[in-house]
Amino acid sequence: MNYKKELKDNGVVLVKNAWTQSDLSEVSKDYDNLDKTLTNKEIVKDKPIIVFWKHVVGEQKRICTFDEFPSLWKFIHNHIIPNVKKILGEEKAYLQLLETIIFNKPYEVSNTLHWHQDVAYFPLKPNNQIAVWFPLEAVDKEAGALNYAIGSHKEGIKGSTDLHTRTPFKNENRDLIPQDPAKEGYEVRCMEMNNTDLVCHNGYTWHYSGPNKKKNYVRKGISVRFMTEKAVFDPRPGQGAAFTKQLDLKAGDKFEGPPFPEL
Repeated sequence: MNYKKELKDNGVVLVKNAWTQSDLSEVSKDYDNLDKTLTNKEIVKDKPIIVFWKHVVGEQKRICTFDEFPSLWKFIHNHIIPNVKKILGEEKAYLQLLETIIFNKPYEVSNTLHWHQDVAYFPLKPNNQIAVWFPLEAVDKEAGALNYAIGSHKEGIKGSTDLHTRTPFKNENRDLIPQDPAKEGYEVRCMEMNNTDLVCHNGYTWHYSGPNKKKNYVRKGISVRFMTEKAVFDPRPGQGAAFTKQLDLKAGDKFEGPPFPEL
């Protein structure tokens, strides 16, 4: 399969069997242990962070560093980066770590994340980025698998909204993503995955995830986001990702520093 062409044409690529279950076992075990004990909500400014985000309205994000989760750092280097380079078709691709989030969707809680695109929330120029997402256990449509509007990355940047309510942020003047892209002619593809699979999407690609309706199942997935080009800080309303609290930059400053290493 020509992953590079698929990413260019569709804005998203599903890679089956990117690693083995044993490759992921240490990460999964360490996540379970951390999830039981992690209470920190403070964001450090001198190193990359991992955001634990439960998809429940009003839930506060918890924060740790890779010092507390070294198996994930090892997994990113040994498995995520080689796969990203294969997808991009560039062994020497520029990859700058931007953000790492672990998403948790408990069963039958109000946890839909409405249609959005990543770049609308990030204060960067140029805003060229990709994200890798993979589940810690197999995920299907009933459990809240990711859905993508195929080819939507070609539409450019759209407005940013509250992901839970779809309410536009204050002073947002950009066109919003349609509430139902399928009615606008887009193929909507649900990415049902095993925990040996990954999905990689362009930062402009529209996507959403529905609620977890699978009894006795907690939908857990990890997202690792990379810049694919050097950028400068370009703030605007509605760009409130957790990592912005790690910054001490003015508009136009180079986007760089210890929390965002080149890999």
